Amino acid sequence: SLITMTLHIARRIQHAVTGLVLISISHIMPPYPVGCILLLLATAAFYNIHNKRVEDPKWDDWYLQRFGSLLRNHERGEWEEVDSKSNMTHQQRRKSIPALPGAFYFLIGVALSTFLFPAAVARTSVLVLTVSDPTAGLVGSWFTLKGFNLAWKQLLTKSIAPMEGGPSVAGSFAFVVSTVLCTYVYIPSTTLSFYSRLCIGVVASMTEAVGGRHLPFVGKIADDNLLIPLVVGCLACWLDANE
Repeated sequence: SLITMTLHIARRIQHAVTGLVLISISHIMPPYPVGCILLLLATAAFYNIHNKRVEDPKWDDWYLQRFGSLLRNHERGEWEEVDSKSNMTHQQRRKSIPALPGAFYFLIGVALSTFLFPAAVARTSVLVLTVSDPTAGLVGSWFTLKGFNLAWKQLLTKSIAPMEGGPSVAGSFAFVVSTVLCTYVYIPSTTLSFYSRLCIGVVASMTEAVGGRHLPFVGKIADDNLLIPLVVGCLACWLDANE
């Protein structure tokens, strides 16, 4: 529907803007240790707020009023009314516990990248997460809307909320192309060959496709917002050392 598509686009824009802001800040202050410490503090604060909204309806109402439009269904959770026999009042208890939002894993992924990789590689990792991930989602949604897309649903099963889309051929192709382009922003062309960059794009695209999903014989895969920057950074460092 139009509303679903609008919310999908809003989430992708928020995702991209957050990443670009963090990359811009990394040019103002050192990514490590200052940036890493600030990111870890922000992640801890985010986790604390999430726990409060899980336990307290008032915190949950406050959170949903401000950020509810950016949350997916399984990140919202539900309350139900229960009767208190002692004082004949109505209380609320959790009917379903909301999952940690993707923004939490986004912050962890960026923080670990700044800790583990050189500045140029860390910025590249975050740029891929910032640009390629939403690009894949938007391209996949557009092709699906036009009826020209082929999804990978025959191979992958979403762990939660299966009706919220999934990886697609068009989206995966867009992810590879945008990732290859992103690697040229901070990593000189003399450092990595085109084929190394293509390898990074393909593996990162596969990571995006399986992130947050159940795979046969493997189980639940970690969120793609956490995995993508780590996979990109590790591959960039490994390929650079072996060229």
